[in-house]
Amino acid sequence: MTNDALERDLAVLVVPRWGRLVETDDRYQPYRLLAPDGVTVEPVAVYFQELLAAGKAPSTVRSYGMDLLRWWRFLLCTSSSRVSARWRGDAGPQICLAAR
Repeated sequence: MTNDALERDLAVLVVPRWGRLVETDDRYQPYRLLAPDGVTVEPVAVYFQELLAAGKAPSTVRSYGMDLLRWWRFLLCTSSSRVSARWRGDAGPQICLAAR
């Protein structure tokens, strides 16, 4: 690696099973991203509503939700930070890292 970056042995990388994406029977909220405690991640719920309002298919919402979930899990296992989400206007959900 360059720039004195720490090398990681990806063979031993353990990705936590943080949260889950659940399908609902609600056509206005077809998927929900839940935190480990079962609570809906609100900034992501708002983002999903924006996607649907823009005419995106529920399958797109599912795809984006799975991507966010994988990204969140990756951040948790590769950083020494706490991961949180917030809404940034037109920018959509922003995943933030905060020092533990």
